[in-house]
Amino acid sequence: MKIQWSLVCGVLLTALTLDAASATSSQGLSAEQPRVSSADLVELRALGGTLGVSPSGKSVAFQLQQADFAARTYRSSWHVVAIAGGPPIRVGEGGDVILDRSDEGALMGGRVAPTVQWSPDERWIAYLRKDAGTVQLWRSSADGVTQQQLTHGSADVMEFEWSANGESLYFETGREHEAMLAAEQEEGDRGYLLDDRFMPDASRKPLWPICKREQAPAQSGSRQCSTTLRVLELASGQERGATSDEQEGYSLRKRPAAVAGLDSTRQVQKVIRNLAGSRSAWLENENPREFPGLHPPLTLYVDGKRCDAPACHGRLNDVWWRDDQIVFRRREGHANRFSVFYVWAPDKRGAPRQVYRTEDQLDACKLAQGRLVCLYESPTLPNRLVSIDLERGKLRTVLDPNPDFARFDLGKVELLEWHDAFGNPTFGHLVLPPDYQPGRRYPLVIVQYRSRGFLNGGVGDEYPIYPLAAAGMAVLSFDCPTDANFNMRNDPKNLGAWIEASLRDGHERRMDLSALDIVIDQLDQRGIIDPRRVGVTGLSHGADNVEFMLFNSTRFAAAAVSGAWSRPQYFYLNPNTWYRNEMIKYALGAQNAEQVSERGRVASIVYNTDKVTTPLLIQAPDAELLATLPIHIALLDAGKPVETYVFPDEYHIKWQPQHKRAIAERSIDWFRFWLLNSEDASPDKAEQYSRWRKLRGPA
Repeated sequence: MKIQWSLVCGVLLTALTLDAASATSSQGLSAEQPRVSSADLVELRALGGTLGVSPSGKSVAFQLQQADFAARTYRSSWHVVAIAGGPPIRVGEGGDVILDRSDEGALMGGRVAPTVQWSPDERWIAYLRKDAGTVQLWRSSADGVTQQQLTHGSADVMEFEWSANGESLYFETGREHEAMLAAEQEEGDRGYLLDDRFMPDASRKPLWPICKREQAPAQSGSRQCSTTLRVLELASGQERGATSDEQEGYSLRKRPAAVAGLDSTRQVQKVIRNLAGSRSAWLENENPREFPGLHPPLTLYVDGKRCDAPACHGRLNDVWWRDDQIVFRRREGHANRFSVFYVWAPDKRGAPRQVYRTEDQLDACKLAQGRLVCLYESPTLPNRLVSIDLERGKLRTVLDPNPDFARFDLGKVELLEWHDAFGNPTFGHLVLPPDYQPGRRYPLVIVQYRSRGFLNGGVGDEYPIYPLAAAGMAVLSFDCPTDANFNMRNDPKNLGAWIEASLRDGHERRMDLSALDIVIDQLDQRGIIDPRRVGVTGLSHGADNVEFMLFNSTRFAAAAVSGAWSRPQYFYLNPNTWYRNEMIKYALGAQNAEQVSERGRVASIVYNTDKVTTPLLIQAPDAELLATLPIHIALLDAGKPVETYVFPDEYHIKWQPQHKRAIAERSIDWFRFWLLNSEDASPDKAEQYSRWRKLRGPA
């Protein structure tokens, strides 16, 4: 591992160079290492986003997921492993993929993080499983001998909890599927009323808002929904409704009551109690008037005692009890990249003790026998299960689901830190081709818009970073800057005003473009890239950025987006009043509907195609085709190079593995064509390149 410091354009640029081969394996690797492909990345085994630690802290339960191209889905299975070490035990199948939804009920496409809980006697784990369209409660014995479906209702199980004695399970259910289908059929026979229930980019039918423990805000009175709490007696297998006492106890376990004696106006967050329930700790926003917004500075309190040490104040995220000590995590450093873990003994004198600091990604952390058990990723390592010794500050791998990943030659990765033109800190990771030759200038492809954890393919994992580098291009995995001061000081509860202020005059997009302008100039002056051959990609916020960049900059020689959102056209394609008022109107900076078209002429690529010089590849989910069409057609009519693909049964985040692979491979072809003037000789791609040559026009 090497550390290099460069002073470029008066900006101090930190470049931490990671040797990917040595980072992934302590053993020597052959000079003939293979390059990682798009299919290799899609096929990586992943640990589901949550962990279940047994009551004794000796074992952890997790879900393992992997793409199944033949079945066009992901397969999953449940496992239990001893934290001290040893082989994992497979305890059951995970069922069908569960995709997440917005509160309005629109499918978003991301895979829901699976929830798992241990029984008090550690003989069982309980979890949710989807089969044939319905989510039910299941359990598996920790020894892997038994897997059993526990509920068989028509309604989906939403959440669950073991009883204190382990003899029963509490579970929440939503709407009955049969009742929903019957209501849809009855109304459909008469024709659906076009009202706030509709979001045409998500469904051609009225949406069903998500059921919640408390009453969900009504989009339509008939569609209000609170979950129903039921109890399953395990010995008899009988289900019944929960009593009022059981409902109150369940709510307290799910969300601890406020700390007794505290002024109700105090901004208390993340209340936790010790195992005996006799002590409380919490994080508090001590200055809500100045910091009413996102991620305000917080302060740690224990039993009403304020921790006055500097480490106890700032960007605090997580807190746990460890006997009579408190373990907490604090975000620190440039753009809050570092996770720093501290231990504090509130009953003794002394400041919190730092036990572990890392710039790598640690998620789903749980306390287990004096250790933290977490999911871990680094720029060159896919996710794995690790434990952190809180006495010695040592990290140890408990389970690596992809031990063969070390065989790949990933090249070199540099961590770059800089500030945008407005002074906001940002960073990215520059990935160089495995056969990189100093002194040679390479095309650059920018992948947005977060660069934390394993460098797979940006948000949505559609633009494969290491395969793009292996194809002969430098790749910048870019983490967009955040105006933290603005976010902390403006209240997002007034969502419309907050969005309008944050996007006024394209502020957010100008931040991101200015950051890219600066880093492109730096890489140019270092002699690494050819500034005439720069490509850019994006999904969601990243796609919004690309749209803005294409008519506000001439730096980009090629672009690719995962769907595109036309504004102001989308304002007229969505009848949902909340969405129109709070998102579209304010995102355009308009104060009323009459101003939408006027402001849209400044903010939308549709009205600025004359300024576009960059060829654009759009690979959209069919759920977002309505939002994408105006941009495609406007560019097409203007004679601009654009090509669009539409993927069936996909949503904002595309989830089907065969689609992810196709998108990734076409993206590589696209950037090789425009930035390297190179074509794949495969006969299957002859028609593709024939079209692209026509888009490029005469040489």
